[in-house]
Parts: sequence; C-alpha cells; structure tokens
Amino acid sequence: MPKLTMVQALNFAMHQEMERDPSVIVMGEDVGVNGGVFRATDGLIDTYGEARVIDTPLAESAILGTALGMAINGLRPIAEIQFSGFSYLTLAQLEGNVARMRTRSRGVFTAPLVMRMPYGGGVRALEHHSESKETY
Repeated sequence: MPKLTMVQALNFAMHQEMERDPSVIVMGEDVGVNGGVFRATDGLIDTYGEARVIDTPLAESAILGTALGMAINGLRPIAEIQFSGFSYLTLAQLEGNVARMRTRSRGVFTAPLVMRMPYGGGVRALEHHSESKETY
C-alpha cells in the first residue's frame, strides 16, 4: 500500500467509487475544472465528465439541497463545501432534511449522500477559511 496524503487518499477513494458505481456524482464549488480548492477532486472531470463532476455556484445550501434531491432520486452525491466556515447555512438542512428523510418518509426515501468539507487552522487563511468545527 503506497503512502498517501489525506488529499491523495480522498482523490483515490472518489476515483474508486465513481468507477465502481455510476450513480456517484461529485458536486461543489470548483470541483470540476479546477479540481477543488485543495485538489481533492483533481482529474475526476477528465475521467468521468461534466455530467458526473459538477461545478456549482457559491451557494452552499443549494449544493446540499440539490444533493438531497439527487440522493432521494437514486444517485449517490458527494457534495463538497469549499470551506467549513461556509457550512453554517447547510447545518439546519443537514439535520432537518437529510438526516430525517428515512423516518419522515416512513422508509420510502433514503438520502445516501456524503457532505465533504475541509476544516482546520492549518491553512492559515482568513476567517471562514480556516475554522475548526470540532464542537459541532
């Protein structure tokens, strides 16, 4: 097993899942052409195309809401929020809609999705770009 950085491991895992399962979709801000802010999605668009690697506007709640809609319709989205400091508006939706979908629909719908977001103080960036969310 080769030694990988965390970003390389994430990239490898997404490549594996997208190859294995055509219902896996990656979406988020700059995840396509730019390969993500930390390059975790680098190369995905070249391999899987724009239909499965979707660049979104800077609208975190819309990213998660769209991922939820995709998930209840049979896809398996990986929704990337560029920085965890931008995730506050998504948390109510994550708790109130995504987490409760199975019980709210009495088992008719599930929401198999992944919400990815980098966090931590290591990037030494401005506010909202380097916050640590361990308390949440």
